[in-house]
Amino acid sequence: MLMGNHLAERFESIYRRAVNSWLLPIGVIFAVFASAVLLLDDFPIQADGLLSIHTAGYADESPDVRLIFDRLINKSQQHVPGYFLALFAWGNAAGWVPPLVLRLLTVFFGALSLALMYRLGRDLISKEAGCFALVMLASLTFYNIWYLPIRMYTMFVAAELLLLWVYFRMLQRPQVRRRDYVWLFLAGLFFITSHTFSLTVLAGLGLYHLLFAAKTRRWYGMTAAALLVALIILPWFVILFQGAEYYASNPDRTYGSLNPLEMTVNIFDLGMNANLLFAALLLLAVKQALDRDRLAIAIWVIFIVAIVVYAFVNLVVQVADPTRFRYFVVLFPLMILLMVKGLARLRRWKPLMVGILLFWIASGLLYHRRFGPDFYVRSYDTIPIHLIERHLRDEFRPGDVMTGWTDGLDFSFRTVFYGSIVDFYFDQHDDVKIAIHHVYQLKDLEDDEIAAQIEESIRGRQRVWLAYELDKTGEYDPLYHQVLQTHYQRCLIDGEVPNVVIELYQENCG
Repeated sequence: MLMGNHLAERFESIYRRAVNSWLLPIGVIFAVFASAVLLLDDFPIQADGLLSIHTAGYADESPDVRLIFDRLINKSQQHVPGYFLALFAWGNAAGWVPPLVLRLLTVFFGALSLALMYRLGRDLISKEAGCFALVMLASLTFYNIWYLPIRMYTMFVAAELLLLWVYFRMLQRPQVRRRDYVWLFLAGLFFITSHTFSLTVLAGLGLYHLLFAAKTRRWYGMTAAALLVALIILPWFVILFQGAEYYASNPDRTYGSLNPLEMTVNIFDLGMNANLLFAALLLLAVKQALDRDRLAIAIWVIFIVAIVVYAFVNLVVQVADPTRFRYFVVLFPLMILLMVKGLARLRRWKPLMVGILLFWIASGLLYHRRFGPDFYVRSYDTIPIHLIERHLRDEFRPGDVMTGWTDGLDFSFRTVFYGSIVDFYFDQHDDVKIAIHHVYQLKDLEDDEIAAQIEESIRGRQRVWLAYELDKTGEYDPLYHQVLQTHYQRCLIDGEVPNVVIELYQENCG
């Protein structure tokens, strides 16, 4: 009995020191930041990243912010300008190449989002809630995969959490100052310009503000700040409507879209690390709201309204297909806050709370292993063409061709305005042909048809580089080798690029 009491006291002491110390949040944020930095150069830029850097001014001879707005208005009407302006500033300050430098901006926003998640939970719920919210967001598989693409999704979440933190702190503080209204205005402007779908969360927050927030003098000041943000962004809605028309009229953009029920099921699946057992925490959060917990009511209102607005938008422009669930990323911090509110009801059973948190982390790791990030971002799971180019840069000769296969990025894809990924990495190799086939182009073909495609790729070339991933040889390996060995000798086998085999074929090795 004495031993049990001693262990309980020891656990209580460690728990109390952990949740009251800054070491835990700093350690978690640093661990996530460091792990992301280590992966910065592991995969090539994807098509959306190519759009990002060109929109922000990668190819401009001199910096010009006006060109960003011109490109968005004429070429990418579905976007708001915030992220591209941030990338413009970052690119001109830190450099535009290599892409890993640009990815650092996304990682910084990801670290900022973790810090804001901690402060939101700590300041509005409790110190332990801040720690739990931070750890849960840091180990949410679906969010983790967006630290590296050159896109706006970590900025989107950071902006959301900043706005919620500023808004609810203003409601809770005994007194507010003029600078608080300025901060609310800036946070609102930051959020609404971070992504078009910020309007879903803003609809929920606006409804809560109108129906539940006390109508004091402070309320009118906060409403005025929100109206000023709306007034500034209002002209951009003309552009957004043009983008919506493009989505609605483009069958490639609506293919595979889910209905509202399927969309909602997927949101909960992703937001709970694919483990429905965590729905019990959401039920506890419902109990919090029924007990008139103001923050629980607020988050539920924002979350439910946002889902309804997403569902309505999806009926119009049909964007909820499995490859575009990144648009829903701001819903997951709301889910985590609700689950943390549910956990707060278990504070008398601290070992149980820690056990649930560890189970969450384990579920995230298992989910990552089962599906992998390539399930959502194809560039993670593709042949590293950027590393191959870097390795062979001094070996290429005019007239060479590189062939092979991949089930990740489609390197034949060419954007209307900004070229292709191959153009980006091989801009100094104009005479080198890249003919890496995507397996979706091959899977429905007979062997003789695939052989014909390979033959067409290498026709008239004296030297052929074959590149393929060591762990994805599959059915195509013997076929490519058979065709190449019919016409050439294999003169080199190079395995210096991790998990990649590079072979050189030419008519005569001598």
